[in-house]
Amino acid sequence: MRVSSARSANRRVDEVRHEMTVGIRALLASPLLTRETDEAAFTVVRRRRTELTAWFDYFCGWALTVEPRHGYARLAKVRAVDSHVAVPRPARRVRGTGTPFDRRRYTLFFLAAAELTVLSRTTIGLLAQRVAHTCAMEDDIADFDSSVRAERAALVDALLLLERYGAITAVDGGTESYLAGADALVLYRADTARLARLLSAPVPPSRAAGDGPDPAALVVEERYGPRSGDGEAAVEAAPTHNQRLLRARHGLMRRLLDDPVVYTADLSEAEAEYASTLTGRSLVRRAAEEAGFLLEERAEGYLLVDPDGRATDDRFPGEGHVKQTALLLLDVLVAATAPVPFADLAGEVEGLLERRPAWARSFRSEGGAARLAEAAVDVLVGHGLARGVPGSLPGESAHQALAAAHRYAVDRSDFEGGA
Repeated sequence: MRVSSARSANRRVDEVRHEMTVGIRALLASPLLTRETDEAAFTVVRRRRTELTAWFDYFCGWALTVEPRHGYARLAKVRAVDSHVAVPRPARRVRGTGTPFDRRRYTLFFLAAAELTVLSRTTIGLLAQRVAHTCAMEDDIADFDSSVRAERAALVDALLLLERYGAITAVDGGTESYLAGADALVLYRADTARLARLLSAPVPPSRAAGDGPDPAALVVEERYGPRSGDGEAAVEAAPTHNQRLLRARHGLMRRLLDDPVVYTADLSEAEAEYASTLTGRSLVRRAAEEAGFLLEERAEGYLLVDPDGRATDDRFPGEGHVKQTALLLLDVLVAATAPVPFADLAGEVEGLLERRPAWARSFRSEGGAARLAEAAVDVLVGHGLARGVPGSLPGESAHQALAAAHRYAVDRSDFEGGA
């Protein structure tokens, strides 16, 4: 009887551990996890929401909100603010090839979201009118003209992304029909609760407004103490020892869980010092184990490997012309003894396009080689395999391979043979 009870208890422990790894990785891949997009993962997160909330708060200082009745879970991630190492992660268009949002699409996204917070039901025409009215009232925002197809396309991209997040639902008609003309009939139902959760910032914009817009003020976290000061005020208001340790711990874990590769040279002095301690190393290994990752520790830094590929929203290597080109350029960068100018990388791509006339036809127009090279380089930078540096000539950009690039470098003959 006792043996049977012990086995049952062990099975329950194993089940909880497995569900924790599933929940952690699902939320890292989709910080806004919805029942519609992944019902199985959402069910696990709903079941283990207490443990998951505590886990993310302890290791990262990230807040997790789970709304079972509304069918979503929101992990409010706060990223490292070091601009020289932070990899841009733009919103991407739902339609087409997933091109990153430009400034206009971001503007219309936020304006539409703001209007929808007070509208439970609306049509695309009425929403466009309200957005146009707001644009006209703000001096720093260009007017919205629904008679221009490019403007309608930008609004469509913003609304499609809101649909993907489950913030709005098209209950009649399709959003893309607005591309054909401003008289399209599309009826939306807005989920104001999800809309309110889209913004992931410790400080609400209304509190951070001050004398003018300051995006950095949105990510100030009071739990770490004051961030700046002068003279005696700085001494009196300096963070405590525990607050400095907490910031170092959370900063280190945020990088490890949010970035493909973490280089020791990119860590702050406090983070690097914490990572080198017995406590820090133990914490990193424990977090990796509980999340289901394999931890690789190298002289240059750290890498968390997900053997099941669940914890990422992008894979490399992968399919498609851009990622195939990225493999080619990666080989070029690894073989180089100095940073490679972007013009040389574009030349490599141009040569490939000439040798393979039936390949990558969408990049055959004028400037296509440069566009393909730029997209491929962005992939390498985004995966922590390369970094942009100033070129040897004024105004010249160049790139160099980073340590993790050697994991993926391939022979160009292999690539071209299968192109």
